[in-house]
Amino acid sequence: MKKIYDNLLFVAIVLPILLCITIPILMDFTDPPFISNELYDVVFFITLPIICCALFIYLNILIFNKYRRCSKYRESLKYNFSDTKMKLASIFMYPLSPLLIYGIFYIFISDPIKLWAYYTQGDYWYKEYILTDVQECGTEYEDSCTRLYFKDPKTNETHDFRWYDDKSTIMNNKNDYVYIVGEASLFGYIVRNLER
Repeated sequence: MKKIYDNLLFVAIVLPILLCITIPILMDFTDPPFISNELYDVVFFITLPIICCALFIYLNILIFNKYRRCSKYRESLKYNFSDTKMKLASIFMYPLSPLLIYGIFYIFISDPIKLWAYYTQGDYWYKEYILTDVQECGTEYEDSCTRLYFKDPKTNETHDFRWYDDKSTIMNNKNDYVYIVGEASLFGYIVRNLER
């Protein structure tokens, strides 16, 4: 039983490190043009913040209970917070902790969803949008890269993604109606083509 526990601990330590390395590499390599749907928005902008706040409160309760029960832990905290720099750092970092928890969950859930949608075959999907703005990507991307901004004419929602094809023709189609063609997945749509 001890060997299994040691292996699980090793996997629990190594797996997040591997995910932190491989997911950004895959995202940069594929750069999937993704448009989120309502389910994605509910999960990431309503459910996930509630879970992160609940987790933050739960962790505070655990720390407070351990502080109340354990004198060694109490002395250790007092010693660690006796330094002025540590006090200032904790004053600024404590309110940002829920945002840090949210950011970690967002990266570990959002990027795999986009990669899964990109690499799997979904149902055919198309929709008409207004191309509101076209900007060139930064210098770290290829010369053919453009950032496209679209507005849904029915709901007025805006979406953006990087696009690597037809840069010269897309630059001239600003404020035109464009059909976005792609594949539907559970949490959104992968764009495969633009039709003008």
